[in-house]
Amino acid sequence: MEIQKVMIIGAGTMGHALTQMFAAGGFCVYCVDVDRDAIDRALRLIKASLEALENQGMSKEGSSKAALERIRTFVGFDQVPRDIELIIEAVYEDERAKSEVFERIDRLFPPEAIVASNTSYLNVFEFARIRGPERFIITHWFAPPHIMPVVEVVKGPETSADTVRQILSLLKRLGKKAILLEKYIPGFIVNRLQRMIGKEVFHLLDNEIVSAQDLDMAVKYSLGIRIPVIGVVQRYDYAGLDFSLMTQRSDFISKEFNEAPSKTLEALVKAGHVGVKSGKGFYDYEGKPQEEIFRDRDVKLLKVKELIEQFDVPRERRGEDE
Repeated sequence: MEIQKVMIIGAGTMGHALTQMFAAGGFCVYCVDVDRDAIDRALRLIKASLEALENQGMSKEGSSKAALERIRTFVGFDQVPRDIELIIEAVYEDERAKSEVFERIDRLFPPEAIVASNTSYLNVFEFARIRGPERFIITHWFAPPHIMPVVEVVKGPETSADTVRQILSLLKRLGKKAILLEKYIPGFIVNRLQRMIGKEVFHLLDNEIVSAQDLDMAVKYSLGIRIPVIGVVQRYDYAGLDFSLMTQRSDFISKEFNEAPSKTLEALVKAGHVGVKSGKGFYDYEGKPQEEIFRDRDVKLLKVKELIEQFDVPRERRGEDE
């Protein structure tokens, strides 16, 4: 079964954007909400966004009109056609509200349809009651989904391999980058990382260690340049996994955070895979010369640095002293 018809439940911040994205991607989309005002607002936002993308030359001429024609809206479920292959729940993060939505889905729509939740942290697999748990999955999109390419796909205890295959195929058709989690963990990947960063951000601010502006500057011109090029894992390959393990065992930051050495890191170092300098670490560098690997990294870093400098607001425009 190739997915052609999609129902989005909820016309709010994520729901309307998902409706736009699927419609622009050529799908027939049914957008459902219990509030007519929410649907009217969603249509206005979708129309404005599609036209802006077309006017900026980021979509083909006439594409906004074609996308809008692929959208049908409904107040409630009564008039929604039942011939749907994919249902995406995008209501607010409340267990009771989501439970009621899943109950209606299970009662009204065909058991063959894949049911996906856009939750960003709830363990829907624990409380959702649907007849076919093998077709139940989480697809966590990032706002705005028509721009952000990553989608976190989370398998439930009974999610079938065929359901995973169909979802990954769908995301590929949409040009998305799917990150597959084999099991549920609160917050998934990105939100967990953001939460840990946020914890330290507010520690630094609350203790008056640095200003908000300088903290942002520090991140933009270090992590902001490096992460797009070498991510948060591969950067250990460049630093050297043996060095990274040594710092985990002994440096002052590790002691302050009560950080235990990583078992994964210890295993790689023990096997002699210490990163770029050994030809293999978390990544396999396939025998490439070190100078070639570092040269490629540096060229990319310079390009990202130049881009960030174009968007950065000079201090004088922020009303700050040099």
